[in-house]
Amino acid sequence: MFSLPLIIPTIISLTVALSFSLFWVNLSSPYSLQLIAILMIIFLFNQKFIKNKLLSNNLNLAIFAITVLVLISETGGLSSPLFFLIYFLLFGVAFLSSPSIVLALTLVIILFFSSSLKNINAVIQLFSLLLITPLAIVFGKQYLELLKQQGRIVILKKEKKETEENLKKQETNALIWISLNLKNGLTEISDYLSRLLSDISHITPSQQELLKQAHRKTKNLLKESSGVQKIIDKETD
Repeated sequence: MFSLPLIIPTIISLTVALSFSLFWVNLSSPYSLQLIAILMIIFLFNQKFIKNKLLSNNLNLAIFAITVLVLISETGGLSSPLFFLIYFLLFGVAFLSSPSIVLALTLVIILFFSSSLKNINAVIQLFSLLLITPLAIVFGKQYLELLKQQGRIVILKKEKKETEENLKKQETNALIWISLNLKNGLTEISDYLSRLLSDISHITPSQQELLKQAHRKTKNLLKESSGVQKIIDKETD
């Protein structure tokens, strides 16, 4: 589902994000809030100016990964009240990348917080990531399938619109041909019949009757074609 050229940038962005987060936490810097503010500024800049979707998504992924890991580390690690943000991070990655990337991210996060294991509650908290990961992968697949279906619906709507437009054009062309070409042809035939009927002394009575009937039918068709012309005028207005 995901090609290698799309996965590699995601792996790089996550590797950089996790490495930087580990470095920052070990640095014990008092400027974590300032760092998060800078990351938010970069995020806003990215949303407004970076048009490459792949680059933009991977940059956003790295920003959120660093923000979540630093916030959790600064507020108590595994006992942090913000630990649930990791669940949102996993779901976000599942929507943007392959299941293997989500699983790899989970394992790296477990390694990231493994040094904070101090009691059974911490172990349960960390183990919960392994339970959330399959759920995130399933939701990610469903999300991608939904996008595909929406794409198909858009294509079908476009094809339907094009078909309707083609039918309208064909109907209009047919009506125009009936109205103009047929009307002109019937007018000429009516003229020919009128000329024949003006001098019918040399033909038999039965032939005279046939000519009269043909003339009457031609006139009726001309009247009907005039009605068609009015319909075309209404349809094309």
